Amino acid sequence: MTEGVTVLTVGAFTAGAGWEPFTDWPIWRFLLEGLLVALRIAAMSMALSLIIGVMAAVGRLARVRIVAWLSTTYIEVFRATPLLLLIFFVFFGSARAGLGFGPITAAVVALTLYNSAVVAEIVRAGILSISRGIIEASRALGLTYLQSMRYVALPMALRRMAPGVVSQLITLFKDTSLASVIGVLELSRRARVIYDTPLYNNPVEVLAVVAMMYFIPSYLLSRLSEYLEMGPERRSGSAAAPILAEADPVG
Repeated sequence: MTEGVTVLTVGAFTAGAGWEPFTDWPIWRFLLEGLLVALRIAAMSMALSLIIGVMAAVGRLARVRIVAWLSTTYIEVFRATPLLLLIFFVFFGSARAGLGFGPITAAVVALTLYNSAVVAEIVRAGILSISRGIIEASRALGLTYLQSMRYVALPMALRRMAPGVVSQLITLFKDTSLASVIGVLELSRRARVIYDTPLYNNPVEVLAVVAMMYFIPSYLLSRLSEYLEMGPERRSGSAAAPILAEADPVG
């Protein structure tokens, strides 16, 4: 009985007239252009968030009080601010300040401010997971604080913080949909343009397609996270195993 209801439900969903617009290439092109806008915003925000996030994390761990205080203030303020509010604040605030950010620029700035603060805490946790003795040993060898962070702590912490960082980057990509509130014609806003058209009026089908378009890049990023987490020795383990087996003497 349950299987029959499921089959009928799926059949009704897939056979509906709401899928007809997706037989036209212009509809797909319209959505793909929106996906490219979302990816462009995400790529710029990701790069800036990683750079600023690492700097803020290192600054928060610094022994210079003013640097640690400024970094902590930056992290706590922007991490605690709702992203939607931050988008509005940057967009309208830039106009008030005479900067006049366009919608895409305002979205990139807001996403960067919020996500760099979150990434900073992930990076800081990764650094703190490294034995303090290792960092102190590098300092004893003559490395400065920044050198010990760059050459010792950050490389060692990379594998531990990679899953958390990539997870936040996936969230960032999905949060690009919030840019629609300030007029960015990205993927989710283009979806609304389609299903609000009286000719189509098919929100369920359009949103299902858009959800899949968000899912594919997010899934690829999650696979990248798993790959990075494995480490070079595990990634090369399958290739090294036969060589070790041949080198092992018998008897």
